[in-house]
Amino acid sequence: MLPTCLITALPPEARPLISYFGMRALSHSHLRLYQGDHGYLLQCGVGKLNAAACTAAMLQVLPDIAAIINVGIAGSDQPIGTTCIAHGVQDQASARQWFPHLPAVRKLPEVNSVQIVSVDQPSTNYTNDRAFDMEASGIYSAATKVLDLSFIHSVKVISDNKESGITNVTGKLATDCVEAAIPTVEKLLQALPFNTLPETKDVDALCLSLTSQIHYTTTEQHTLNQLVHRYKALFNTMPDENDLLCLGNAKSIRKNLLSEIDNAKISY
Repeated sequence: MLPTCLITALPPEARPLISYFGMRALSHSHLRLYQGDHGYLLQCGVGKLNAAACTAAMLQVLPDIAAIINVGIAGSDQPIGTTCIAHGVQDQASARQWFPHLPAVRKLPEVNSVQIVSVDQPSTNYTNDRAFDMEASGIYSAATKVLDLSFIHSVKVISDNKESGITNVTGKLATDCVEAAIPTVEKLLQALPFNTLPETKDVDALCLSLTSQIHYTTTEQHTLNQLVHRYKALFNTMPDENDLLCLGNAKSIRKNLLSEIDNAKISY
Protein backbone atom coordinates (compact mmCIF):
# COMPACT_ATOMS: atom_id res chain seq x y z
CA MET A 1 0.00 0.00 0.00
CA LEU A 2 1.29 3.46 -0.90
CA PRO A 3 1.60 6.04 1.91
CA THR A 4 -1.73 7.41 3.08
CA CYS A 5 -2.44 10.26 5.49
CA LEU A 6 -5.42 10.26 7.83
CA ILE A 7 -6.49 13.78 8.82
CA THR A 8 -8.45 14.65 11.94
CA ALA A 9 -9.24 17.98 13.55
CA LEU A 10 -8.92 17.34 17.29
CA PRO A 11 -7.02 15.09 19.71
CA PRO A 12 -10.12 13.08 20.74
CA GLU A 13 -10.62 12.16 17.07
CA ALA A 14 -6.96 11.37 16.53
CA ARG A 15 -6.35 9.23 19.62
CA PRO A 16 -8.25 6.06 18.63
CA LEU A 17 -6.61 6.06 15.18
CA ILE A 18 -3.15 6.61 16.65
CA SER A 19 -3.71 3.75 19.08
CA TYR A 20 -5.26 1.33 16.59
CA PHE A 21 -2.65 1.84 13.87
CA GLY A 22 0.26 1.90 16.33
CA MET A 23 1.50 5.36 15.39
CA ARG A 24 4.28 7.39 16.93
CA ALA A 25 4.70 11.16 17.00
CA LEU A 26 7.02 12.81 14.48
CA SER A 27 9.00 15.90 15.31
CA HIS A 28 7.97 18.92 13.25
CA SER A 29 8.03 22.59 14.19
CA HIS A 30 4.57 23.44 12.80
CA LEU A 31 2.66 20.22 12.09
CA ARG A 32 1.25 17.63 14.48
CA LEU A 33 2.17 14.45 12.62
CA TYR A 34 2.19 10.77 13.52
CA GLN A 35 3.57 7.80 11.59
CA GLY A 36 2.63 4.14 11.47
CA ASP A 37 3.00 1.15 9.15
CA HIS A 38 0.17 2.26 6.85
CA GLY A 39 1.32 5.87 6.58
CA TYR A 40 0.65 9.01 8.57
CA LEU A 41 -1.88 10.94 10.62
CA LEU A 42 -2.16 14.73 10.64
CA GLN A 43 -4.05 16.59 13.35
CA CYS A 44 -4.98 19.87 11.67
CA GLY A 45 -7.06 21.76 14.24
CA VAL A 46 -10.58 23.16 13.88
CA GLY A 47 -11.81 24.99 10.80
CA LYS A 48 -11.28 24.92 7.05
CA LEU A 49 -8.42 27.45 7.09
CA ASN A 50 -6.41 25.34 9.53
CA ALA A 51 -7.32 22.24 7.52
CA ALA A 52 -6.23 23.76 4.19
CA ALA A 53 -2.98 25.22 5.53
CA CYS A 54 -1.96 22.04 7.36
CA THR A 55 -2.89 19.77 4.44
CA ALA A 56 -0.87 21.87 1.99
CA ALA A 57 2.12 21.97 4.33
CA MET A 58 1.90 18.22 4.98
CA LEU A 59 1.90 17.47 1.24
CA GLN A 60 5.08 19.54 0.88
CA VAL A 61 6.78 17.81 3.81
CA LEU A 62 5.58 14.36 2.68
CA PRO A 63 5.44 14.51 -1.14
CA ASP A 64 5.09 10.71 -1.42
CA ILE A 65 1.59 10.76 0.13
CA ALA A 66 -0.69 9.03 -2.38
CA ALA A 67 -4.06 9.33 -0.62
CA ILE A 68 -5.83 11.29 2.11
CA ILE A 69 -8.73 10.21 4.31
CA ASN A 70 -10.36 12.82 6.54
CA VAL A 71 -11.90 11.19 9.62
CA GLY A 72 -14.03 13.01 12.17
CA ILE A 73 -17.41 13.85 13.61
CA ALA A 74 -20.28 15.73 11.98
CA GLY A 75 -23.84 16.85 12.65
CA SER A 76 -26.82 15.45 10.73
CA ASP A 77 -30.38 14.28 11.26
CA GLN A 78 -29.21 10.68 11.34
CA PRO A 79 -28.76 8.45 14.40
CA ILE A 80 -25.75 9.32 16.53
CA GLY A 81 -22.91 6.92 15.81
CA THR A 82 -23.82 6.43 12.14
CA THR A 83 -20.72 6.21 9.94
CA CYS A 84 -20.94 7.95 6.56
CA ILE A 85 -18.64 8.53 3.61
CA ALA A 86 -18.87 11.70 1.54
CA HIS A 87 -20.19 11.47 -2.02
CA GLY A 88 -19.92 15.24 -2.20
CA VAL A 89 -18.19 18.00 -0.25
CA GLN A 90 -19.38 21.61 -0.36
CA ASP A 91 -17.95 24.75 1.16
CA GLN A 92 -20.96 26.68 2.43
CA ALA A 93 -19.34 30.12 2.20
CA SER A 94 -17.99 29.87 -1.36
CA ALA A 95 -20.36 27.18 -2.74
CA ARG A 96 -17.35 25.31 -4.17
CA GLN A 97 -17.97 21.59 -4.50
CA TRP A 98 -15.95 18.41 -4.91
CA PHE A 99 -17.24 14.94 -5.79
CA PRO A 100 -15.01 12.09 -4.56
CA HIS A 101 -14.79 8.98 -6.74
CA LEU A 102 -16.12 6.41 -4.29
CA PRO A 103 -15.07 2.74 -4.32
CA ALA A 104 -17.57 0.10 -5.43
CA VAL A 105 -20.40 -0.41 -2.93
CA ARG A 106 -19.36 -4.04 -2.43
CA LYS A 107 -16.06 -2.83 -0.99
CA LEU A 108 -17.82 -0.64 1.60
CA PRO A 109 -21.00 -2.53 2.44
CA GLU A 110 -23.53 -0.96 4.79
CA VAL A 111 -21.83 2.45 4.79
CA ASN A 112 -24.15 5.37 4.04
CA SER A 113 -22.98 8.12 1.70
CA VAL A 114 -23.80 11.75 2.42
CA GLN A 115 -23.20 15.30 1.21
CA ILE A 116 -20.81 17.04 3.59
CA VAL A 117 -21.24 20.78 4.01
CA SER A 118 -18.31 22.57 5.62
CA VAL A 119 -19.41 25.56 7.68
CA ASP A 120 -17.55 28.40 9.38
CA GLN A 121 -19.66 28.11 12.54
CA PRO A 122 -21.39 25.01 13.97
CA SER A 123 -24.79 24.50 12.34
CA THR A 124 -27.97 22.94 13.72
CA ASN A 125 -29.92 22.99 10.46
CA TYR A 126 -30.05 19.20 10.52
CA THR A 127 -31.29 17.11 7.58
CA ASN A 128 -30.68 13.42 6.92
CA ASP A 129 -29.09 13.93 3.49
CA ARG A 130 -26.36 16.31 4.68
CA ALA A 131 -23.74 16.32 7.39
CA PHE A 132 -22.12 19.49 8.73
CA ASP A 133 -18.43 19.69 9.54
CA MET A 134 -15.80 22.46 9.62
CA GLU A 135 -12.73 20.94 7.88
CA ALA A 136 -13.54 18.82 4.82
CA SER A 137 -13.70 21.65 2.26
CA GLY A 138 -10.33 22.99 3.41
CA ILE A 139 -8.75 19.57 3.04
CA TYR A 140 -10.23 19.09 -0.43
CA SER A 141 -9.23 22.58 -1.53
CA ALA A 142 -5.58 21.87 -0.74
CA ALA A 143 -5.39 18.17 -1.59
CA THR A 144 -7.00 18.39 -5.05
CA LYS A 145 -4.08 20.52 -6.21
CA VAL A 146 -1.95 17.38 -5.91
CA LEU A 147 -4.15 14.27 -5.76
CA ASP A 148 -6.96 12.81 -7.85
CA LEU A 149 -10.44 12.66 -6.31
CA SER A 150 -10.22 8.86 -6.26
CA PHE A 151 -7.63 9.28 -3.50
CA ILE A 152 -9.26 11.93 -1.28
CA HIS A 153 -12.09 10.83 0.98
CA SER A 154 -13.97 11.97 4.06
CA VAL A 155 -15.41 9.57 6.63
CA LYS A 156 -17.70 11.17 9.19
CA VAL A 157 -19.53 9.81 12.22
CA ILE A 158 -22.70 11.54 13.35
CA SER A 159 -22.15 13.13 16.76
CA ASP A 160 -25.15 15.46 17.05
CA ASN A 161 -28.67 15.68 15.65
CA LYS A 162 -32.09 17.16 16.45
CA GLU A 163 -32.55 14.95 19.50
CA SER A 164 -29.06 15.48 20.92
CA GLY A 165 -27.55 18.78 19.89
CA ILE A 166 -24.01 20.02 19.59
CA THR A 167 -23.89 21.11 23.24
CA ASN A 168 -23.94 17.43 24.17
CA VAL A 169 -20.81 16.59 22.15
CA THR A 170 -17.91 15.70 24.44
CA GLY A 171 -14.36 14.56 23.85
CA LYS A 172 -15.33 11.04 24.90
CA LEU A 173 -18.20 10.99 22.41
CA ALA A 174 -15.87 12.13 19.62
CA THR A 175 -13.39 9.39 20.53
CA ASP A 176 -16.12 6.74 20.67
CA CYS A 177 -17.47 7.86 17.28
CA VAL A 178 -14.11 7.69 15.53
CA GLU A 179 -13.33 4.36 17.18
CA ALA A 180 -16.56 2.99 15.72
CA ALA A 181 -15.51 4.20 12.26
CA ILE A 182 -12.19 2.34 12.22
CA PRO A 183 -13.55 -0.75 10.36
CA THR A 184 -14.83 1.56 7.61
CA VAL A 185 -11.50 3.38 7.46
CA GLU A 186 -9.68 0.04 7.12
CA LYS A 187 -11.97 -1.10 4.31
CA LEU A 188 -11.53 2.23 2.55
CA LEU A 189 -7.74 1.96 2.81
CA GLN A 190 -7.91 -1.46 1.16
CA ALA A 191 -10.29 -0.18 -1.54
CA LEU A 192 -8.13 2.74 -2.71
CA PRO A 193 -7.36 2.12 -6.42
CA PHE A 194 -3.58 2.31 -6.21
CA ASN A 195 -3.35 -0.26 -9.02
CA THR A 196 -4.64 2.40 -11.44
CA LEU A 197 -1.74 4.77 -10.79
CA PRO A 198 0.90 5.10 -13.52
CA GLU A 199 4.24 3.32 -13.20
CA THR A 200 6.60 5.55 -11.26
CA LYS A 201 9.96 3.75 -11.25
CA ASP A 202 11.45 5.57 -14.24
CA VAL A 203 10.00 8.91 -13.10
CA ASP A 204 11.36 8.40 -9.58
CA ALA A 205 14.77 7.40 -10.91
CA LEU A 206 15.08 10.51 -13.10
CA CYS A 207 13.91 12.83 -10.32
CA LEU A 208 16.32 11.25 -7.85
CA SER A 209 19.21 11.64 -10.27
CA LEU A 210 18.38 15.29 -10.96
CA THR A 211 17.89 16.22 -7.31
CA SER A 212 21.15 14.52 -6.33
CA GLN A 213 23.08 16.71 -8.76
CA ILE A 214 21.11 19.98 -8.61
CA HIS A 215 19.79 21.74 -5.50
CA TYR A 216 16.02 21.31 -5.07
CA THR A 217 13.79 22.43 -2.21
CA THR A 218 11.09 20.00 -1.03
CA THR A 219 8.43 21.96 -2.93
CA GLU A 220 10.56 22.01 -6.09
CA GLN A 221 11.07 18.24 -5.83
CA HIS A 222 7.32 17.71 -5.69
CA THR A 223 6.78 20.00 -8.70
CA LEU A 224 9.51 18.20 -10.66
CA ASN A 225 7.87 14.83 -10.01
CA GLN A 226 4.49 16.12 -11.24
CA LEU A 227 5.98 17.69 -14.38
CA VAL A 228 7.92 14.55 -15.32
CA HIS A 229 4.74 12.49 -14.87
CA ARG A 230 2.86 14.92 -17.13
CA TYR A 231 5.66 14.86 -19.71
CA LYS A 232 5.69 11.06 -19.80
CA ALA A 233 1.90 10.85 -20.08
CA LEU A 234 1.87 13.38 -22.92
CA PHE A 235 4.85 12.17 -24.99
CA ASN A 236 4.97 8.49 -23.92
CA THR A 237 8.67 8.90 -23.24
CA MET A 238 10.94 10.44 -20.63
CA PRO A 239 12.70 13.81 -20.96
CA ASP A 240 16.41 13.55 -21.69
CA GLU A 241 18.37 13.70 -18.44
CA ASN A 242 21.51 15.21 -19.97
CA ASP A 243 19.51 17.98 -21.64
CA LEU A 244 17.90 18.83 -18.29
CA LEU A 245 21.20 18.78 -16.41
CA CYS A 246 22.66 21.24 -18.93
CA LEU A 247 20.04 23.77 -17.84
CA GLY A 248 21.87 24.03 -14.53
CA ASN A 249 19.20 24.78 -11.93
CA ALA A 250 15.75 23.76 -10.73
CA LYS A 251 14.00 26.89 -12.01
CA SER A 252 15.32 26.49 -15.56
CA ILE A 253 14.38 22.80 -15.62
CA ARG A 254 10.87 23.61 -14.44
CA LYS A 255 10.45 26.32 -17.10
CA ASN A 256 11.77 23.99 -19.81
CA LEU A 257 9.42 21.13 -18.91
CA LEU A 258 6.44 23.49 -18.65
CA SER A 259 7.24 25.00 -22.03
CA GLU A 260 7.45 21.61 -23.74
CA ILE A 261 4.21 20.44 -22.11
CA ASP A 262 2.33 23.65 -22.92
CA ASN A 263 3.52 23.70 -26.55
CA ALA A 264 2.83 20.06 -27.27
CA LYS A 265 0.48 19.44 -30.17
CA ILE A 266 -2.51 17.26 -29.30
CA SER A 267 -3.97 15.00 -31.98
CA TYR A 268 -7.03 12.75 -31.88
